[in-house]
Amino acid sequence: MRLPCLASLCLASLFLAACSSNGRKGGPAEDMSIPSDGFVMGSSDLANGGCATATYQAHQAPAAMLVILDRSASMADNNKWVFAAQATVQALDQDVFDTMSLGLMTVPSGPINAPPCISFAQPQVACGVAPFPQVDLKPAGTAKSTDPMGVRHDIKQYITTTMPEVDDPDSTPMYGGLQAALSDLQGIKNMKRIIMVVTDGSWDCTTFSNRPGYDDCNMCPHEWEDPGNVVKLLQAANMDPNSPVDTFIVGVPGADTYDASACMYPPYHMRAALSAIAYAGSPGNVPGNCTGKTFTQQTPDPAVSCHFDMTQGNFNTTALVNAITNVRGKVLGCTFDLPPVDGGMVDPNDINVTYSVNGGMDMQLYKRKDPNNTCLTAGCWDWTDANMDKIQLIGKACSDVQTGMNAKVQIVLGCPTIIG
Repeated sequence: MRLPCLASLCLASLFLAACSSNGRKGGPAEDMSIPSDGFVMGSSDLANGGCATATYQAHQAPAAMLVILDRSASMADNNKWVFAAQATVQALDQDVFDTMSLGLMTVPSGPINAPPCISFAQPQVACGVAPFPQVDLKPAGTAKSTDPMGVRHDIKQYITTTMPEVDDPDSTPMYGGLQAALSDLQGIKNMKRIIMVVTDGSWDCTTFSNRPGYDDCNMCPHEWEDPGNVVKLLQAANMDPNSPVDTFIVGVPGADTYDASACMYPPYHMRAALSAIAYAGSPGNVPGNCTGKTFTQQTPDPAVSCHFDMTQGNFNTTALVNAITNVRGKVLGCTFDLPPVDGGMVDPNDINVTYSVNGGMDMQLYKRKDPNNTCLTAGCWDWTDANMDKIQLIGKACSDVQTGMNAKVQIVLGCPTIIG
């Protein structure tokens, strides 16, 4: 039945009729039904109706995000390092990261002795990899980058005082950096694990290992990284039954190279390589229409990349901020725990859910009546299972929270659940 007046006024009246003078519900949740196309109402309207007893900020599962910034020499070109640094700090300062652990790693970490194939001309190359993140993973809390006591400040301070490598024309030992990052993250228990890589491509330094790779024109053996190595590394980490890791890739300008001579760039299409690497790192979170899921040396650039491809004139601080925020939403998903309540159990018929994104008004959600309703137009919520201890956002609400900046979800107790 469609309410024949403004939603906020009608629903306030309905709540007043449904609630007794002491603020408790006066009827079952089924009495509070609305049309399945949804409506807009703030959580304050619930309180004004006289029945809300408490409003809780909903929390997603705990998670740790480690950002890996490529600091090879080429990142100094065209302000790539500056944009990446600004975007990292700006993104992590958002409230949605308050409940996460955050850390930073840069690759390479410094020079090491050059391989024999070029040591006569260049004594050192920037193929060093730190065994641990330069900024250790720590709970972020509410301290932003301006607060000297928080991990966000540590990240900003490190980036501010660090510049791309200058002692080497260009080296990027990203495989070693990912190995170290995975080892660090997989030591963390009972939380989701995320790696966010920002790079301009051309991964190399493989000649210092026994991994297969591609020779460069200096005859340095298997110097260019074989993307297949990284695919296997990240695929195994993502499928680990005990401590899985989701890895995401952002390719900034420069991450679209190809050099058949293998002199300046790898002898394969870098966009194709990064796309396949991103798919391996988090196959459930890539664009549904991406085409670059596998890699061979002959694979052309994908029509639709599986990674965040910012090589096509779409790179700026805002775009990178949105990518980092989008990763958080994709991995943490749309499932939330019910709040702990002192002195008793939460009545499942007395629960309502609101959400907001980007500082906008609260959107009141209905609990779906039909489990087949996808709620694509207005969004809704439902229980995750029969235990009724977790709720999940569905349809538009889930999409908004996953992709929006500063998304907030609230659980309101005390009023009859609105079902639509």
